[in-house]
Amino acid sequence: MKVVLLVEWDNPKDEARDKKGIKFNEEFITPYWESVEEKGIKITASVWSDNTGHMVGWYELEDLEEFTKWWNDERMQQMWSRWTYLVDNVRIRLLRPGLTIPEDMLK
Repeated sequence: MKVVLLVEWDNPKDEARDKKGIKFNEEFITPYWESVEEKGIKITASVWSDNTGHMVGWYELEDLEEFTKWWNDERMQQMWSRWTYLVDNVRIRLLRPGLTIPEDMLK
């Protein structure tokens, strides 16, 4: 079963904090994503925005085992831990496809 890590955050309105986030992205996040394939992690990632500074990251993985491989990557954990100090209102949700309730449970 596929899983998605849904991450929402707000870019800081303070220009100095925003610049720190951009620098962190250039120095750590972009190079990390370039190394994901080398680590054998199969993930589809995209980031969306509504042009208000609110951002949504969509990280789709084939199954929970692949997610576990990614989530257990120590470098990824270090990077995300630092990143949360550079943005506002971070929310993380782990999603799976919706399930149909079997008929015998509806009675």
